[in-house]
Amino acid sequence: MSRSRWSAAAASLVAILLLATGCTSTKWNAEKPMWVIATTNFTETNLISQMYLQVLLAGGFDAEIKQLSTREVIVPALEAGEVQITPEYLGSLTEYLNKSINGPSAPQIATGDEAATFAAAQGLAAQRNLTLLTPSPAQDQNAFAVTRELAAANRLVTMSDLATYSQNNPVILGGPPECPQRPFCEPGLETVYGMKIAEFLPLDAGGPLTVQALNQGKITTGLVFSSSGSISGNDLVVLEDDKNLQTAENLTPALFTPAVQPDVTKLLDDVSAALTTDELRQLNEQVEIYRKNPRLVAQDFLQSKGLLPPS
Repeated sequence: MSRSRWSAAAASLVAILLLATGCTSTKWNAEKPMWVIATTNFTETNLISQMYLQVLLAGGFDAEIKQLSTREVIVPALEAGEVQITPEYLGSLTEYLNKSINGPSAPQIATGDEAATFAAAQGLAAQRNLTLLTPSPAQDQNAFAVTRELAAANRLVTMSDLATYSQNNPVILGGPPECPQRPFCEPGLETVYGMKIAEFLPLDAGGPLTVQALNQGKITTGLVFSSSGSISGNDLVVLEDDKNLQTAENLTPALFTPAVQPDVTKLLDDVSAALTTDELRQLNEQVEIYRKNPRLVAQDFLQSKGLLPPS
């Protein structure tokens, strides 16, 4: 249900359209390397791709961004060397590879344990000619938010706090319509945290309907994305997932293995290390709420971290 996932049917249609219109990349040429960074049409991945692009260009490498559609299109292109780099989300990529290699009914192996999930992902990626670099501390997870007023009045910091609150207070949960069937949504809150859900209100997946319902007091807590610019922009508080209900979704550079070079790895690792979830949220806010240019937002951030020279 994370925003980095689309349905397989939709992705297949997009892939067919891309092939039909000739929107493919030239395969990797080690003698005349061009690092093609694949990204989805999504604020956060556009921002991270801009960071990758700018540090590579500043490092003397030829690089460009290619906007594709979904993981189902990008990962096969990466495996084939038609693109060489893409920003990925650890848990979602792990499960994509798990299901594509071991079959759609394969048990889930991504968990809230970042190290264990990364180890599993590395083994799967190696089977597909992919290399995963060090995950960033920054994550874009499914998360649950409350208003700052509610959090302050009831000392809500963690999801366990909200579960305790729910024992004596009605909790109305808001989220996408599939939430009551998804283990990381309503069922997970009930079984992992022992939360009492008085009512579920179908809204959207971390979007404006959920944010509006929180602000209007129509719901107690709502499913959001941990790095969304709407969180700080609407003075919401994301509660800590202290029992690791959600899978680790650290931003992780994924590369076509034959294109991996130490200098490129260093540049991308430096970008990952510089990011935190809070900073990522602020960067998304600048683009999503204040409509700033993603290229300039990325440039300002990199310069502030000493990863690019001043303009």
